[in-house]
Amino acid sequence: MWMIRILNEKLKIKGLKKIILNIKFMSMFTYKRKVRVQDTDATGVLYFANQLQIGLEAFEEFLHIKGLSIGEMVKKNHYLLPIVHAEADFFAPIHISDTLEVTLSFPKIGTTSFTHASDVLKDGEKVGAVEIIHVVYCPVKKEAIPIPEALKKIFAYDVFS
Repeated sequence: MWMIRILNEKLKIKGLKKIILNIKFMSMFTYKRKVRVQDTDATGVLYFANQLQIGLEAFEEFLHIKGLSIGEMVKKNHYLLPIVHAEADFFAPIHISDTLEVTLSFPKIGTTSFTHASDVLKDGEKVGAVEIIHVVYCPVKKEAIPIPEALKKIFAYDVFS
């Protein structure tokens, strides 16, 4: 799904205000999910750790749609994607039966690690955010390795594709 972010800048030119639109295209994947009983605490509100889980689910679904499987990565043992950092922000309560829309993007792609970010939306309102950093790890060498080209290709985006 293509998202267009429009940034308005008001400039004064010869006494007139002119609005300049700076359009930035970002490729974003959208994942929809209903909040289940097992996702919540005793009050019926999403248990805090489960927001991180939902962000990770969106990432796994993205990989699946792109033809990559974390299960296959583990079986083949060429590389793994352990999480080295995770954070979440909570802006409003999320309850049992809420339908969430999670947008996934890749704001940082390094040499051996990458970050995926998820905005959690309920009825179009941003109710949470998740950011997870993975390192690409070779279990045979027991060290971080460069991100494989197959992964780099799907993380990168091209506004014309």
